[in-house]
Amino acid sequence: MKTIALICPDTIGHHETYLRLFTQTLLDAGYRVAAFTPQPEQLTDWAVHTCPDRLDQLTTFNLVHSRKYRVPGPLSIFFDKLAWVRFVAGAIKSAGVQPDLVFHTWLDNCITPGLTAALTDLVMPFRWSGLYFHPWYLRQNLRFARLRRGPLSTEAALRSRRCPAVAVLDEGIADRLHMRLAGKPVIVFPDPADASPPDRDFLPAKDIRERAQGRTIIGLVGALAQRKGLLTLLEVARQAASEPWFFVFAGQLMLSSFLPEEQRLIQDWIQAPPPNCYFYPQRLPDEAQFNAIIDTCDILFAAYHHFLSSSNLLAKAALFEKPVIVSEGYCMGERVHQYGLGVTVAEEDVAQSLAAIRQLSAQLAHDGHFTTGRFAEYRQAHSNERLRAAFTQLLAAANL
Repeated sequence: MKTIALICPDTIGHHETYLRLFTQTLLDAGYRVAAFTPQPEQLTDWAVHTCPDRLDQLTTFNLVHSRKYRVPGPLSIFFDKLAWVRFVAGAIKSAGVQPDLVFHTWLDNCITPGLTAALTDLVMPFRWSGLYFHPWYLRQNLRFARLRRGPLSTEAALRSRRCPAVAVLDEGIADRLHMRLAGKPVIVFPDPADASPPDRDFLPAKDIRERAQGRTIIGLVGALAQRKGLLTLLEVARQAASEPWFFVFAGQLMLSSFLPEEQRLIQDWIQAPPPNCYFYPQRLPDEAQFNAIIDTCDILFAAYHHFLSSSNLLAKAALFEKPVIVSEGYCMGERVHQYGLGVTVAEEDVAQSLAAIRQLSAQLAHDGHFTTGRFAEYRQAHSNERLRAAFTQLLAAANL
């Protein structure tokens, strides 16, 4: 029986979700899984309830990377990622695991200009692959593009002879990355949602319904960071004070992502929310509570700022059949157009956001639900079955 080492750098949000999905997929396919994660007990507890008949195939190890020092200056990212690759290799050796493949659930930690295939091979003695979440540069016209080649190309490490294939979420860049890697397999993975039943006893979800009093509920759910369009939606809420709409802001508040004056504005809103707003500025405890908030909303707001990649919120929208507002262009905008999941708007455009909410709320009021979205088709494209097929393709490329 072959062994796959799963490397998960974090347990917040989608990190834990993907670790569980990948673990179950590999266990069901008959592989041994050695999972390295900062909270191995969480994965073990989950496995006891989810796949108790396969526990003998799973071992978990603690993986906490504490940097003793940081190199200052423009080379800090390079040295951080080199240190991470070395740390992972050392952790696998110390655990006594002999994996047939190391799979990084967040491959982005191993990729940066200057981190070449030769250097990666020097510090990582195992065959490896992973899921590359954010190859944003492949959707941009970068300055000094001619200099970003060879050892200075972002994906230089992926040319390693020990890397048989790469997984990506953004289908729009897969062919381009495939060509840049001289034909190395680039497998498009789905972005499936955790379908845990909503926690009907989650008090914030109950509170939202009671306070909304029948108004259309627009939700920004997940990390409340600058890039998520929080300030834009706050301004929308301010201008829509007389509309029959109720705005929900739920998730961990990332205040450090905002300027000082923006932080003060946000805190003022939270401390004294207007009648059309509800704030739950803390991490949602688990997927069942996250899904409870999603299920409560009528419209999801995901008009992120300069976000070029896939977002799991689209899978959540499809799962609960909620129309979504996203920024025009790139991966999310393309998918919303392709599957009719909602409306696209220009980034940070309050007027267009107001118009989108007005359009969607009118349709919901008329039809009772969002009738134009091909939600089932999106769910199928980003299903666990599709994940199994994609993993099978990647492992075949690795001769496993």
